[in-house]
Amino acid sequence: MFVEGGGAKKKFLQEGDVLFNEGDPGDAAFIVDSGLIGIYKLVEGEKIELGTLKVGELFGEMAIVDGSKRMAHAVAKEESVVIVIPASTVESRLAKVDPFLRALMKILVNNLRSVHQAYMKRARSVNDYMNAIQFHTEGFRMYLTRSKDSPLSADGLEKLDQIDALLLELRATFKDHPDPRNSALGEADLTRRKSKE
Repeated sequence: MFVEGGGAKKKFLQEGDVLFNEGDPGDAAFIVDSGLIGIYKLVEGEKIELGTLKVGELFGEMAIVDGSKRMAHAVAKEESVVIVIPASTVESRLAKVDPFLRALMKILVNNLRSVHQAYMKRARSVNDYMNAIQFHTEGFRMYLTRSKDSPLSADGLEKLDQIDALLLELRATFKDHPDPRNSALGEADLTRRKSKE
């Protein structure tokens, strides 16, 4: 793959080479020319893989679009070649775009960053785990409620009621459990969407 003009150049990477680190400035965007690039983030000391980029895929552009620092780090998963597109090239191309579309692009990038931040929160307390179970069962309940006429949905809703009852028992069991860890998921309102009689 070739990117015309604007100072684009190829960079050759060996397996394990770091292309950029989390927190680095966004000085370039990249296109995978060959090989595989892994995108990783450290969450509470654990290395989490966000994705693997293959030939033809663009990455690293978000930091240029919104001027933020890199939100993850990129590492060659095998011998790879990337095309480096300098930030100045991306910025000069963006300057020619309709201002409304530029603003829309920044909003989309900010929204994507927010989703990543929310997604990367990991349960670390007993309360977090129970809140996560309740959050997902409520989401599943909403899905099943939309197709109430299906016998499968009716059976699923009944099973979710059983999960709710067990979760209440678990909460009672662990009510006085000392857990020195702070909740990571927050105390969102996870109450049932419809009251039970």
